[in-house]
Amino acid sequence: MTRMTDFITYRETVEFTVRLPRDDYEAEHSYGEERQDVKVVSREEIGRRHEVDYSWDCDLEAELFYLLKDGERIFESRSHDAVVDHCGSLGDDVSQVFRFGDLDDQDKFWRIQAESKAAKQEQS
Repeated sequence: MTRMTDFITYRETVEFTVRLPRDDYEAEHSYGEERQDVKVVSREEIGRRHEVDYSWDCDLEAELFYLLKDGERIFESRSHDAVVDHCGSLGDDVSQVFRFGDLDDQDKFWRIQAESKAAKQEQS
């Protein structure tokens, strides 16, 4: 199960005691108020929102990249860049994401993977 990003806004009423300075010297050299006997009197939920979590991954056996929204697969393609572009079209910031340049040639990444795998096997 994927954990989703949720936010809740609360309004709280807090009751506490503050010791006042005894003299001017103590007032000058204090570092703010020291709260004592702090207790929450009331707490009310005033807002709730969900922030969508996007992520992508690839299935090496199926040779597919896929996009997840809150853990559910919503888009897949053989092209890495197509998945990145789709994620960007949904409002996620993808400006810093590396592009493979495989929009026109969706087999580009998978060919490189196969060649790399073959080269490693030859070295063994």
